[in-house]
Amino acid sequence: MDEYQIEIRDIRRQLGLLRAAEAAPELIEEYEAELRNLLELYQAATVTYEQRDPRLAEALALLGFGDWTLTNVYSFVYECAMDAEEDGRDLANIIGSIDYAASLLAALDA
Repeated sequence: MDEYQIEIRDIRRQLGLLRAAEAAPELIEEYEAELRNLLELYQAATVTYEQRDPRLAEALALLGFGDWTLTNVYSFVYECAMDAEEDGRDLANIIGSIDYAASLLAALDA
């Protein structure tokens, strides 16, 4: 279990406790949104990381994120997601709509 899975597990646990305690709906919604975002970030980073195209690793390093590790790919995915325009969309939807591998490859063409 990596650090991201631990963080997701902890948020799920906290969310369960909040629901059991019948916490304020706004607080529960905030934790639910955070969980959705973390799940999307982790999924996007994992899918991107599992692609073993050496050009992706080259681009990641070129952009200053370092070697091809899940942590560094996650950092890249996070930064891309934060830089994306929301256009009124939920952050989790934005995260899931970006092709991070294509974004990395585009950096090689720039």
